Amino acid sequence: MTRIFASRDVALTALLILVCLAFGLTSENFRDPMNFLDRSRHWVEIGIIAIPMTFIIATGGIDLSVGSLLALCGVVSGLAYEILGLPLPVAFGLGVVIGGVCGAINGLLSSRLRVPALVTTLATMAAFRGLAMGLSQADPIRGFPRAFTDWAGMGAFGRGDFQFPYQTAMLVALVAVGAILFSRSLIGRWSIQIGENPKAARFSTVPVHTTNLLLYTASGLCCGLAAIFYTGRFATAHPDAAKGLELEVIACVVIGGTRITGGNGSVVGTFLGVLLLGTLGFGMEMQGVVQKYQMILIGVLVVTIATFNEYIARAPRQAGAQRGTR
Repeated sequence: MTRIFASRDVALTALLILVCLAFGLTSENFRDPMNFLDRSRHWVEIGIIAIPMTFIIATGGIDLSVGSLLALCGVVSGLAYEILGLPLPVAFGLGVVIGGVCGAINGLLSSRLRVPALVTTLATMAAFRGLAMGLSQADPIRGFPRAFTDWAGMGAFGRGDFQFPYQTAMLVALVAVGAILFSRSLIGRWSIQIGENPKAARFSTVPVHTTNLLLYTASGLCCGLAAIFYTGRFATAHPDAAKGLELEVIACVVIGGTRITGGNGSVVGTFLGVLLLGTLGFGMEMQGVVQKYQMILIGVLVVTIATFNEYIARAPRQAGAQRGTR
């Protein structure tokens, strides 16, 4: 399995390079590395949330509430700063805590009460969005200090013309941590075992309920963290923010090689999926491709790779079954 994912990561990297070369040959703006780095700020929220989503999908679960929860965390933080007068770091810390609590609710409902994760997070997707609308009276919250929006939205380090965004650097660091946890820790091993066979995992003393609770809580915390950068980038906490973000996150995870039915996964692959989708979107935008055609292409790509993932996963079992019948 490790060899399969290593080869998949190499293939995704090669595909990413080919896409970059193709767009680079046809667009002068695309060839500017600073344009590419600046664009990477737009992928950070998706990438941060895609890390715990990789673990969740590896267990055979799913979290459709992440976009709504990001909006709710942003609204809570904005109201805490604007109305309660809390210092900005405390206000956004409160937003992260709220994200963790809401994620834990998802985990409790889907694990302890055994409500399917699809149903649970579909319901909380609507509930969190409605709560964000109700708390803000459907009005965007503005008035954040310039220092915050400059840091969270446009902050970068470097010298001269080379400026590397803080947000992108944090994403890379989180991906490194996530990859180590997935491949080297018990939580990663348990996630795969649960996805392969939940009943067998219970009999082998895997703490299924606790693992699911931790993963959904981590997903909520990452939504709260992503809300900081999303709010800083737009200088606004909007209750209608991040609509459709859950689909982009899931697409990155699937393109990265994680089976939607669970049983395997790769955080590095997910990161490559984020880069590939982000690069495709950026390149097509430079070419003037209409948004709806971008979505069609991404949809076709996700379905194709999801089908390929299932084929790759089933091929060894089918080969073993054929050998057993001889």
